[in-house]
Amino acid sequence: MGYTITGKFAALNVPAKAYLVTLHDKRWKETDSVVIKNGKFRFTGKVDEPQTAFIAIQRSSGKRDDLPFYLENSNITFTAKDSIKNAVVSGSVSDKEDRELSALTTPFTIKITKIQNEFSRDDHKPVNKTAAEKKNAGDSIQSYVAQIRNIELKFIETHPNSFMALYTFNNFILNGHFNSAEVSPLFYKFSPQLQSSALGKLAIDRIISAERRGLGVKIIDFTQTDFDGKVFNITSLRGKYVLLDFWASWCYWCRAENPNVIKAYQQLKDRNLEIVSVSFDDTRASWEGAVKADKLPWLQVSDLKGMLVRDGLAAKLDITAIPQNLLINPEGVIIAANLRGEDLPAKLAALIK
Repeated sequence: MGYTITGKFAALNVPAKAYLVTLHDKRWKETDSVVIKNGKFRFTGKVDEPQTAFIAIQRSSGKRDDLPFYLENSNITFTAKDSIKNAVVSGSVSDKEDRELSALTTPFTIKITKIQNEFSRDDHKPVNKTAAEKKNAGDSIQSYVAQIRNIELKFIETHPNSFMALYTFNNFILNGHFNSAEVSPLFYKFSPQLQSSALGKLAIDRIISAERRGLGVKIIDFTQTDFDGKVFNITSLRGKYVLLDFWASWCYWCRAENPNVIKAYQQLKDRNLEIVSVSFDDTRASWEGAVKADKLPWLQVSDLKGMLVRDGLAAKLDITAIPQNLLINPEGVIIAANLRGEDLPAKLAALIK
């Protein structure tokens, strides 16, 4: 069985054309097109599994509008007056579930965006906010994120046969700070069909990659380059405690955390602790400029591959969000993760023997 997409416009009285647009190799492509006749259009085809897509309407006047939806092998109907962006979509279970889930989480994402806009700048420089304001903002965001996560977890647990639940699991539960041991049981509650799907295989690959940064695991052997072009290997610091700090110049919360890291470095650098900051910038100028602006005195390294390159360190450790850090003991074993805040020096001191 494939899909049939039917569009019905009650008052589209000008010449127009409909386009079905889907993702191919992470790029949007016009998969199909048809002339709208008597306010109607129709597409047919087949997909391996549900996917994001959108219908675009191009009028002879040049005006164009569109509406995203989830394409799946079912009978999907778009009903509208004259603009696709206001259409009612029916027939796609995945699309229906996505809209229902979004209705529950959107109020919290709006609040998070409002705070982020208040604490960010177009030039990526730190905003002049007091420590109390930063703490309150951070606490609020953490609270909203936790509420969103609880909504998503409930949805996943109650929809073991739903593609949208697997999509939510892969894109939101498997975020930059997930614990493999905690999320693995949730993955195996999905139906065997979903587990063996392309998205299911991607999810389990990410879980396995994240195990490389799990507590009690030896950090993978990796190399990066410093400002002088010298190659740094993590194994060169065996025998020392190492705070491995992942950040980027464009990450506001990374930059806001740097004063706490500086304080920890000043207090603990004589207690067998080294700090290594790994930047996920993709340009040397941005990376070096941020290091100088924030006056970071410890070792700075980067492969300048950003966070999206498949052979970069971010992909190898499945790091999709920053700031993040790992505390490594003298044997190279990860003993703590994501230690942050004004009490960072005390948190580190308690773990350094």
